[in-house]
Amino acid sequence: MIHELFKFIMIAGIITGFAFITYTNLSPKRKDKSIFYLNFFVLFFTLNNLQITLTDYNFIHLNFFERKLLIPFYALIIPAFYTFVTYYLKAENKVKSFVIISILLFALETIIRIVLGYNYYNQTNNIIVAQYAKYEEIINLSYTILLFLKVIYIFMQQSKYYQEVASYDNMKWLKKFLLYGFGIIFFWVFAVAFNFKEVLSPNIPVYYPLRFSSTLLVFWVAYYGFFKYNLLTERIKLRAEIVKSKINIVLKIKSDKDFLKIEKFILEAKKYLDPLLDAETVSKSTDICYRNITNIISNNTKMNFNDYVNSFRIEEAKIILVNPNYSNYTIEAISLECGFYSKATFYRAFAKHTQTNPTKYKAKNS
Repeated sequence: MIHELFKFIMIAGIITGFAFITYTNLSPKRKDKSIFYLNFFVLFFTLNNLQITLTDYNFIHLNFFERKLLIPFYALIIPAFYTFVTYYLKAENKVKSFVIISILLFALETIIRIVLGYNYYNQTNNIIVAQYAKYEEIINLSYTILLFLKVIYIFMQQSKYYQEVASYDNMKWLKKFLLYGFGIIFFWVFAVAFNFKEVLSPNIPVYYPLRFSSTLLVFWVAYYGFFKYNLLTERIKLRAEIVKSKINIVLKIKSDKDFLKIEKFILEAKKYLDPLLDAETVSKSTDICYRNITNIISNNTKMNFNDYVNSFRIEEAKIILVNPNYSNYTIEAISLECGFYSKATFYRAFAKHTQTNPTKYKAKNS
């Protein structure tokens, strides 16, 4: 039963992998280096799982040599992910590239297979082939751990490597991957250690937790990596546009000096685009008592603090929504760049201020 369950999971993962690669290659951003390496990350993982599935579940018949020394796609999985991360963070020119090293490692392992195959291809239970397979896996595991630690180091050096990108993406999804990645590496280390003395006939089910967890995690990361990257690139372009844009806000009463002071601060450098902007921040910057901020705004605009700030954000969003250059951009990217915490918050605020939703407004005014 368990054997069949893992078989189903592996096959489903392979189908998902090829479907993901097909989908991303139809995307306008398919030539972007970040998406390029993300696709390779998924491709190498999928090809590795494909040959394991074909072998372990007897879809094809392989001899001892072929089973022991499958094509070493697994040596390229984490290197592809590492390279994706560096391009995602716009840090590819700040950190060491392992692309050439990884290709050379893959080439070397392939050449060794050819040499060993020339001498031992038809031999059953050959100890030399089995020993080599064991130590090759240990080397690839060590290389994977090295690159995994390198990714962690990059995250720990935000100001040095990706300060700009951090203002667009909090990286929570990627940080979760690193956390779960520890678990996957543990499963791999455990499987290698468990089978260290079982050179000729290793226990395959010991690898099931590794294959199951890595299959789920890889496609979770691929999904988030692709869509988060799309969101990131949209936000970068939108921010450049928003900095240049001018909003039109006409308020009925502008006689209160404190109110003018508050308004000037919020409009200056477009402070309202900061989703963390609150009355306390305004109070500290204007020297107006925190408790009076809301009352002053209410008396002059008939709005509370949040609605008042959101009114500026909505005006920014309107400009972007009707701009034909951004017609294909997601509502989520627009909402985040206009200062909202989420798309849901944006929809509620937009409806409150305009009595319609962003999609209908865009359709009507484009």
